[in-house]
Amino acid sequence: MFDTIEPVKVITIKKEQEHVKVSYPKIVNMKDKQVEQAINHKIRELVMYLEEEGNLPDTTVDIRYTDKVNRNGVYSVVFVLFYYTEHAAHPMEIQKALTFSTLTGKCYSFSDLFQPNSYYKTRLTRYVKGFVKDENIQLIHEIQPVSDEQEFYLTNDSLVLFYQLYTYTPYVYGFLEVPIPLNDVRSMSTIDSPIRQLTSR
Repeated sequence: MFDTIEPVKVITIKKEQEHVKVSYPKIVNMKDKQVEQAINHKIRELVMYLEEEGNLPDTTVDIRYTDKVNRNGVYSVVFVLFYYTEHAAHPMEIQKALTFSTLTGKCYSFSDLFQPNSYYKTRLTRYVKGFVKDENIQLIHEIQPVSDEQEFYLTNDSLVLFYQLYTYTPYVYGFLEVPIPLNDVRSMSTIDSPIRQLTSR
């Protein structure tokens, strides 16, 4: 079992230039400065990537973030890039997420969450298809099997799988997000998975 760990302190860094507005989180006041630096470096890398994605002629860029969980050694944060190019039919959005151990600074990939022999991709694919059917979501493409490149974030009680605009749903739907209760995936998770940390008592 994991001991209860204090949330990390997060401040917002803002940058504003002509046509570009950016806000992103910075972790501060950690005892372990190496862990703090590792997390902040990864955040800045992603923000720079999103800035590049929106770096188009005659384009207005806005990058925002939302903390999704900051508890028990887990910090998960979602970033959304909004960009609009003059004369385009509508703005575009890209969503990305990062999930960290605030104990080690590790940034978790999707495959880090689960035991390799737990058939997690098959089981989660079934869950996604069931969610789409139950919610009567109109698709423009058939749901493909979940892969180890699956995008995700964590909340206090859910693992949320998400998909970019147009992957499976039309623009007007927004991002397809599939919340899965952590207790439903705990048995598939590795012993040091953030899922275990968030569900430990």
